[in-house]
Amino acid sequence: MNVRVYHQRRPPVVGPQLLAPLRMRRDDADLIHGPANALPLVRYGLPGVVTIHDLAIYDHPEWFPTGQWFATRVVVPESIRGASTIICPSLATRNAIVRLFGVSAEHCRVIPHGVEPDFALPASQRIRDAVKAKYGLPGRYLLQVGTIQPRKNYVTTLRALAAIPVGQRIPLIAVGGFGWNYEPVVEAVRRLALTSWVRFVGYAPLADLPALYQMAQVAVFPSLDEGFGLPVLEAFAAGAPLAASNAGAIPEVAGEAALLNDARDDEGLAANLSQILGDDGLRARLIAAGRARAQRYSWSASAAAHRVAYRDVAG
Repeated sequence: MNVRVYHQRRPPVVGPQLLAPLRMRRDDADLIHGPANALPLVRYGLPGVVTIHDLAIYDHPEWFPTGQWFATRVVVPESIRGASTIICPSLATRNAIVRLFGVSAEHCRVIPHGVEPDFALPASQRIRDAVKAKYGLPGRYLLQVGTIQPRKNYVTTLRALAAIPVGQRIPLIAVGGFGWNYEPVVEAVRRLALTSWVRFVGYAPLADLPALYQMAQVAVFPSLDEGFGLPVLEAFAAGAPLAASNAGAIPEVAGEAALLNDARDDEGLAANLSQILGDDGLRARLIAAGRARAQRYSWSASAAAHRVAYRDVAG
């Protein structure tokens, strides 16, 4: 099976919606796959497969920047209704598609994401030392990975950190660039007197993430909603015990391998963090369960399931 990737961003709208699919038609493509929530509105008779990662913007538009009406009101609905097959990474996303757009569950295929093998490979001491120096890491730390924006719920993490007694508290390393509406997070650090306990280190390349996870005492992922939640698998594969929210697809991916609480419950998160930090037996059980859980998700399995979907549509 042959796959060709097309990039046609210019001219805006006309490029991806008209010119790119025309090139595909001229190349005798059997189908078009839109891997990021959208298909071209004009496909010149080619069947379409679309991957819908999540639909949180429909239930909570306040978590996202404005100015996305064309995507949310035209492109995404038309892609969902016009696709021969809809691929989604979780049952949570499938259920949202059915609820919001009225398509049948049978029209969707749940194909989970995978986790990069590098997360499970122990980082060498040389790499660990280099990552420590690059990010100025303390000896023990909490780790949260994700863009600084409302949906990732850093404010709940900060409130939980402030609720942990100083004698038991360890610093939080926040890995991710400053995104839309990040200012309340920075303000919360000041308001909660956590300036010396929180470090925003910015974006980290994939090569640095395994060591960052592997050296963390606890990974934190209290997101308000996720269509899948790759940081869950990254923490599991790397052997970092995880405290996360029970929102969206996170419980589906995490299973029993993490301590979960309501996304808005900072006291519950503080209790879970304190429990993991203070109980070596619990840490060991979570690490073992997480590693076993991560082994159930691979990109090769995801690719094989995509290949079946393509053949079914093209055939």
